[in-house]
Amino acid sequence: MNRVHKILGSDISSRIDALETGRPVAEILVEGELSPFEHEALYKLLKKHFRLEQPGYSELLDETIGTRVNITFHHPYDRRFFMGVLQGDWRGLKDLLKQIRYRRGRLGAAFTLTFTDEKIRIVFSSGVLGDEELGSAMDQIAHLTGVVGQMMRPETMVEPLSQVEASFDRKTDRWQGFRGLGLTDKKEYFFDESLFRWKTG
Repeated sequence: MNRVHKILGSDISSRIDALETGRPVAEILVEGELSPFEHEALYKLLKKHFRLEQPGYSELLDETIGTRVNITFHHPYDRRFFMGVLQGDWRGLKDLLKQIRYRRGRLGAAFTLTFTDEKIRIVFSSGVLGDEELGSAMDQIAHLTGVVGQMMRPETMVEPLSQVEASFDRKTDRWQGFRGLGLTDKKEYFFDESLFRWKTG
């Protein structure tokens, strides 16, 4: 009987390992603090879709905000991420970040979402946003995959980029100020929307 239990147990654990291995990895780093409830809610939501350690914490050096939540997804920034990997939980993540922001009162909270694969890191970094602004910023991240894909075509670049970072502009209600880092020349590039090309200087 024990032998059957052992075989069944190892079979189940190997199936769990296989399931886990098929999932992309995510990491959470919080600058500042989360409440135990926020910590658990964020961990549980992402654990459904990713291989994930408990959130890590570091000191918050920016005194203008209450908390910054940094989430790194080891997955290409594409439609498949939103439609397939996260499915309906993108809305859940958006609502949770809104709650975190709301609970910080006047200081609010900011977030950084990073998508990274073997080729490039795409980083969306916000300042403190109001409730509607945060909802809009998150919605746009889910819908910008096609535009960013066009921006990353070889003909728009002087040099392949290792990282691209965008910031959210509250006045225009859009992600802009796309900046890139050259893969080999390590130069800083910015995206010229009027020419639809990456430029230096």
